Amino acid sequence: MRFGIFSFGRAPYAELARRFQLAEELGFGSAWVDDDLLVPHYSDFEPWTLLGALARDTGRLRLGTMVTAVTFRHPSFLAAQVVTLDHLSGGRAELGLGAGGPPHPYAAFSQHPWPPRERADRLEEQAAILGSLLRGEVVTREGPHYPVADARVPPAVQRPRPPFTVAAHGDRGLRTVARHADGWNSLGGQPYAPGEGPERQVSLAQAVAETKRLGERLDGFCRELGRDPATVWRSVQALDPVPDPFASLDAFDEYAGAYRAIGIDEIIFYWPPLELFRDRGPVPPEMQARFERIAAQRVAPAS
Repeated sequence: MRFGIFSFGRAPYAELARRFQLAEELGFGSAWVDDDLLVPHYSDFEPWTLLGALARDTGRLRLGTMVTAVTFRHPSFLAAQVVTLDHLSGGRAELGLGAGGPPHPYAAFSQHPWPPRERADRLEEQAAILGSLLRGEVVTREGPHYPVADARVPPAVQRPRPPFTVAAHGDRGLRTVARHADGWNSLGGQPYAPGEGPERQVSLAQAVAETKRLGERLDGFCRELGRDPATVWRSVQALDPVPDPFASLDAFDEYAGAYRAIGIDEIIFYWPPLELFRDRGPVPPEMQARFERIAAQRVAPAS
């Protein structure tokens, strides 16, 4: 099982770089940033530029967005960004893609809010274009939202392409994963609503059961398309986890073991913890020390 960290792209850059360097030293396999452009109190940096800098300040971590929303970029441009990062990082780039929605500021980009159906349509269309472009194919496609002619990007370092994950919880998104993506990401069964906190938490058993249900739906869509479900990499972004995996070694083992048992390949932990992000508070020294101690014993690749 691989473990990663997720951090919001906030200033100062030096602090974020140190956090990623420490994650690398502790044995984390991946590190991810958000893509919440122009959302007050979320991030300060454009993520693909940020990841290019982080690629120079790290040497082993796989780097990506969890997730880039279809809101901001044409897929051909996004493919060029991913390939650029892949070269800057020596083949460590990953792309996470999602349908967007709140709290993304559509008006800031001269857009009207897209209803859920349109966001799902755009996600599928972008995934189809990105999947082919990142493999080095020339793409001509008559889509309703992103018609392209003779689109191409330079070859990536990774073959057949940089790994491409789609975050999805509904059937439309899961079908997009089955059809186009290398990986599937979910919030691990915890409910999500922008601006709401951990009072919405459900138990670990409930969260794992929901994740398993979604995974089985994905398996069914893969089989419908003639794809082996085992070829989909499965990751969980640990939103408001119960129990707190970094409360103790036993809590980490309980949390990670429950997801490992249902076939999850990777868990991505918010660090700093999400409650500190919400409160904009620093990580207390004792919490940081406990995180480092548990990570050193459980997160290394041999775990």
